[in-house]
Parts: sequence; C-alpha cells; structure tokens
Amino acid sequence: MATALTLAATDVGSKTAIAHRDALVAALYRRPTEVAKARKKARATPPAPPAPAQVEIWSLYADHVDDPLLRGHLHHLLLDAGHGRRPDHVRGAAAGYLDTAQLLLATQDGHRWPQAARCVKRAGELSLKFKQPDLYERAAKDARALAERLLAGPEDEGRALLVVLETLQTLGRDVADLAEQAAGLFTRDVDVRLGLLDVLRKAAPTRHAEIDTAVVHTLLDAADTADAGHRRLYFLTQAATEAHKRGLPDLRARAEMALQQTTPEGTIIRTEDTIPPEGVAWQQALVDAAPDLWTALWLTVEDIHPAMRAQAEAKAEGALEGLLRIPRSRINPAGPVFVRPAVDADDDLAVAMQVRGLRLFGILTAVQLDRIDERFRPDESEMTAALAHETVLPEPRARTLARAFDYYWRKEFDAAACVALPQVEQILRQLLRPQVPVISVARGQSPGGVDLMGGLLQSMPKAGYPADWSRALELLLVDPDRGMNLRNDILHGLTGTPPRHHVALILQAALYLLSHAHGQRTPPGTTT
Repeated sequence: MATALTLAATDVGSKTAIAHRDALVAALYRRPTEVAKARKKARATPPAPPAPAQVEIWSLYADHVDDPLLRGHLHHLLLDAGHGRRPDHVRGAAAGYLDTAQLLLATQDGHRWPQAARCVKRAGELSLKFKQPDLYERAAKDARALAERLLAGPEDEGRALLVVLETLQTLGRDVADLAEQAAGLFTRDVDVRLGLLDVLRKAAPTRHAEIDTAVVHTLLDAADTADAGHRRLYFLTQAATEAHKRGLPDLRARAEMALQQTTPEGTIIRTEDTIPPEGVAWQQALVDAAPDLWTALWLTVEDIHPAMRAQAEAKAEGALEGLLRIPRSRINPAGPVFVRPAVDADDDLAVAMQVRGLRLFGILTAVQLDRIDERFRPDESEMTAALAHETVLPEPRARTLARAFDYYWRKEFDAAACVALPQVEQILRQLLRPQVPVISVARGQSPGGVDLMGGLLQSMPKAGYPADWSRALELLLVDPDRGMNLRNDILHGLTGTPPRHHVALILQAALYLLSHAHGQRTPPGTTT
C-alpha cells in the first residue's frame, strides 16, 4: 500500500510513463484470487476484469522487476487474467512468493514473519493446484523451516505458525510433532490454540478423543478467565456446542451448568442514559394527556407497537430485518437449558440490536408507569377495576396483577416480576383458547397437559395476533440463548433482582395482551 501511494505521487513525465505508472499502481491495489476455496458471502461481487492495456504493461514488468514480491504478484495477476502461458505465470508467482519469504526470514524481524507465512502458503497452494513438483517440494521445505523458526519465537507468532502448519498439511506433510509442540506452547490466543488442536487432530487420527477433550477444556478455561460477561457467555456456548458435537456429555453438562449460573445482565451495556430528555418528556406528556387511569394504562402499549412496525419498515432502507425477527429454531420453551446457536452471524447481530430495542422500550415504559403512579396514585381496588376482564382476567386474578403493579411502584421489583409472570401466561392462555388448542387431552398412555409459555407464544400468529409481538415476547420471556429470557431466569431462580426496566417490560406484556381483550387492539381475524 505504501509503495502504491509513493508511486502514484511520483512525477514520471511522459504520457507513456504515466500509463505505465498507473497500470503498476492498479496492480499493487489489486488482489490475486485465492488459490484454495474460501467462504465468500453470497452478496460479494467479483472485481471487474483489468483493462487489456493494463495486462500488457504488467507482462512487460513481470520478469524484470527486482522485488520478488512484486514479481510474484504480477505473475499471479497475469495468471488470473489468462494472459500468456499458464505454467510460466504459475512458476513465476510461486518462485516470487518463496523468494520473498526467504528475504523476510533473513531480516530476523519477527514482525515480518506473518507475511512470510502467507507467501509460503500461496506458493504451496499454487504449486499443488497446477502440479509443479519441484516448487511443491521447495514450498514444503521452506514451510517446515519457517515453522521451526516460529516455534522458537514468541507467542505473538502463533497465528503465523498456524498458517504454516495448515500449509504443510495441505502439501501432505506430517505435522503431528510440530502441532503438538505448538498446541502446548501457544496457549494465550484461544483461536490459535483451537486451530492448532484442529491441525493436530487431522494429523493424529488415533487421538481424536484426547484432542476433542482438549478443545472443550480450552473453551472452558477461556470462559473462566474472560474479562467481560459477553465473552464468558460466548466461550461457554462454544464449549457446550463442541462437547455436544464431539460426544462429551460430561463436559457439555459442565458448560450448560456454567451457562445457567452466568447472569445475562453482566453482558448488557446499560442504556438508561441513551434516552434523551425530550423523549422522557414526551412519554410523560402522553400520560398527562390521558383523561383517566384506564386510558393511561393502555398508552403504555399504544406507542410501542407502531414503533416496532416502523423499525421493520426501515429494512427497505437497509436497516435491520424485521424488528424482532428471530429464528424459531433458537427458541427453547422448556426453560434455561443450552440451545445450539445458529451459524448466521448477520442474524446474531440483528437479534442483538433487537434485544437492545426491547430494553429501550422497557425504559420508555418505565417512564410512563412512573408517571401514572405520580399522577393517579392508584390503589389496589382501582387497579383491579382497570385490569379486570370477565373471561381473560377475572377479578381475583386482576387483583393479583394489581398487586404486581403496586410492588413495582414500591420498587420491590423481584416481587413484582414473580407475581406478574404467571398472570402473563394465564392471560395469554385465556386469549388463545377460542382460536387454538391450549390443552391436550389424555390419549392412551399419554397423560395430556397444558401448553406452557413457549408453546403459547408460538401459537399467537395462528390465532391472528401480530407476529412481531409474538417474536418480541419470545425474546423477552423464553429465549435462553440470545434473548432476555426473563420468565425462565426469574421464575427458576437463575438471576437476582431484575432491573426496573425489565420488570416494566413484563408489566407491559400483560397490558399488551389485556389490550386485545379490552378491545384496545384490533381483534384477531379482522383488518385495520
């Protein structure tokens, strides 16, 4: 890159010299294709082919430049472009890369050794793919020498060593001795150690059980020393996944137990300060404008649902994909046990942003609930009357839910959550009962039963309720992997006192479901 910038700024005089300079600058900025198969995103587009005039200029310089890296680079670009004789460019590229690696090693500058490793890797792959046995042997010899040099170096060179060992393995060389030494020495970088263990596993097929155990122990040890909560969760999840995949039930159970004892709250970036003062004032003004307690209560859900839809509409402008969209395979209605994560990293990012959105909604709801308390000071009987519904929430249960609000306003958040959560489940079951089966009768030896929270939430779209709210409630209440999982964590005693805005979200969920029963929402089966 520095060479390209220097060359581009050089005044070379004539038009012909300028054309040559510009072609060489273009070559320095252009990357040759990867020889080995690489995972590429579906949306990635290949670079535009070079202009024929540029290719001709590259061919003039390829055999005459003194720098071996540039020489190899130009031959590699000519090979990609299909220019001239393929064997000549294969040999020119591979020889240039190997000469570069030798020069870098001769400098005794450890900072240049990763580049030397990449050069050896490219040379080895080219010689192997295009069947150049003499270069193939030279690449293997140079790679072995570089691996031994890196083994004697500092731990910072572990990543370069991994590249070299993988290259040797690609070239069919036995690297078991090198990989075993490396796995014992280069332990600071978890990814490097895992890569080295993978190399060792391929080189030592009779030791798979031992190496599989070492992989899981590496992840568990990394979780124990992680400096942040989210990293601990990541390593424990990976440990449980690998233990399951490799048939190590005891280690899987150990990872799952550690996951259940890890408080998700330790991974959260607090967002209380992210709500601007004008946003707080707006929420308070909505409550102030309500004519009575009953209307004010439904305002706590009136603004949240359209906000979710607005977020989903932003997808057309390149934002997140559907506000609270999560893959159903990740929902675990049974409780806080390990769920194998999906491989879609982009979706992981989207769900993380969606959970953050939920927490922000919780903060807004807390502002509204606090304002309701300040303005109306409702007692238990007033709240019971506002919440009660003849079929969905009869008066005795409405009184119980009213006590949850009272606990919340008295800042007894643990009690508020524990009282409210069973009522949320009961309200949902009663709402769904007319549209979908929520109870299975006994058949033969099957005892029958009642759908629990996870199954009820998944049934909401079938009953005509908005899918975005169904998914939001899943994230909020029962997703143990990437969601907030409040129902399971709180009722199973896996967390301490929940924060105020988490409890506000639980109360908001109850109000949202009741708003359908009270006619504040469009009934299922009708259109707006």
